[in-house]
Parts: sequence; C-alpha cells; structure tokens
Amino acid sequence: MKTVRAKYDPEVLIVGSVTIDRIIENRSITERLGGVVTYGGLTFQRLGVATSVVTNVADPHRPLLDILSDEGLAVHAGKSPGTTRFVNESRGDFREQLMPETAGPISADQVRPLLEQVRHVHAGPLHSDDIDARAVTLMGESKKLVSLDVQGYLRINENGRVVPGVSAGLEGALGAAHIIKADEGELALMLDHFLESLPGFLRRFRIDEAVITRGSRGASVWTRTGDGVHFGAEAVRRPVSTVGAGDVFFAAYLAAHLYRGLDIDLAAGFAAGVAARQVAGKHIAPALLDLPTEQPGVGGRKRSAAPSSKRR
Repeated sequence: MKTVRAKYDPEVLIVGSVTIDRIIENRSITERLGGVVTYGGLTFQRLGVATSVVTNVADPHRPLLDILSDEGLAVHAGKSPGTTRFVNESRGDFREQLMPETAGPISADQVRPLLEQVRHVHAGPLHSDDIDARAVTLMGESKKLVSLDVQGYLRINENGRVVPGVSAGLEGALGAAHIIKADEGELALMLDHFLESLPGFLRRFRIDEAVITRGSRGASVWTRTGDGVHFGAEAVRRPVSTVGAGDVFFAAYLAAHLYRGLDIDLAAGFAAGVAARQVAGKHIAPALLDLPTEQPGVGGRKRSAAPSSKRR
C-alpha cells in the first residue's frame, strides 16, 4: 500500500473510494477527481483538521492522489484492479448516476494500523462493497468517534445504473456510527426499511446526531434527545457546480462542531457558508480536480495552478 505522510499527525481518518467522475452539468462534460475522500478530505484539511485518507485505486491512476497529498493529506492507497468511476448528470437538485467500475473493498487490515493515530473516523462509502464489513466492525469497536455518510449503503447498482435501495451492510454501519449524514430521500428510505420514526431510528442505533440535507432548501440536524435545528441554504448568485457540495457541507459541519466546539446551529450555519462557496467554485476550485478527458485511462494528470490554501 502506497503511503504519503502528512506534515502533522492526523486527527481524522477518511475511509472510502476516491473516484474518477464524469460530470455532465450545465451543458458541459468534464472529468474530475471525486469521492468523499476528495471533497471531505480537502475540506477538513483546509479548515485546520489534519487529515489522513485510506482508499484503493488502480496503478495507472495513483498519480491522481498527488492532488490530495500536495495539500498536506496523508494518503494511504491500496492496490486495486480498477478505480471507482461515476457518471453524474445534474439538473438542479436532481442527480442521476452511473457506476461503470468499482475499486476493491477497503479492508480491515488497511484500516487497523491507522486507527491508533486518529481521534475520529469519517466513513464515506460510495457503494455497498466499498468498505469491507470487517473494517466497519473494527471502526465501531475502536472507541473512536465515527461519522458516516450513509449514501453508499442506500444505492444499488443495476447494470451500471445507480438506483435507490437498502444494502445488507447498512445496519452494521449505522451501529458503528455516532453522527450520520443523509439526504431526505435516503432518510425516508431508511425509516421505511426499519419501520421507525426519526426519533425511534436514532434511539435504536444510538446515533447522537443526524444531519439531513435538502439541497437548495437547506438542511436540518436532529439529535437523539429529540432536538432539531433547521436552516436554509445560502443563496449562490452564480452557481458553478453542485457536485461535492454535500460532502463539503458535512465535513465543514464536523470541523466546526467537533474541532472548534461550535454549537449545532452555529456549526450548521458555518457549514452552509462553506457549501455555498463550493457551489460557487470558490472553496475547492474545479480546476484543482479537473482531469484531461481526452485520455480515457487518465494515467497522468494536468493541473492548472490553484491555491491550496461512538462515545458509548
């Protein structure tokens, strides 16, 4: 496994696939590095939270990880026959996805030696087999705080097309997590599957906080005690791209709430501002992540100059 160490000891470990995303948006087609490890990782790092990531990629795509290590992230990349790929088509809040290729699952052996170095694990699976079940169990048993984006467990790959559906690994992942993020469609799918109200769902899985995103209509945060905070999204006069905005929002919320000690409402407001900057192309500039679409294998990369800037 290739390892690129960060300058500082990491505080958060992000687990999940880095992706090559073909983005069809605003009548344009681009290829861009993506995934929770990319958008969440860069956000944590830029907000002062030293970040480590563990992921799997195919050998020809390993140079792409320099985008992360150049910004100071510690990158732990395992070998895989393939690299996870998505085709994302966005029209407003509507998104349709294809997943023509996936990397091999991230294993417990990859995660185990990294857990001792961090205080927080941020799980960002992009499909049900992204993180091996034994690695998820290890996270839950680690005594570290675990945050989870549930999206990967609520997707089914039907002949390459990503459609809503509950995977077998969801229950174990929820049991390992303290703070989760879902959009309102994913939340409805989970509540219907478990036949629970939101308060009952949070109590059942001992989840401290649920962050529910609603695109341009803002978001809400609910706690296991029954408290809820609602807030609107910040208006963006000239949107550039909505891709990655949810990952950025969740990472910014966690950075403000867990690491800066802000109350839920202040942390959520701060995160809304960072997400708005992302949509406007001013947080993680698209040029930093853009890949040369004329090279299908994406074996190298061309970059434009861009500033880096369950506690039981």
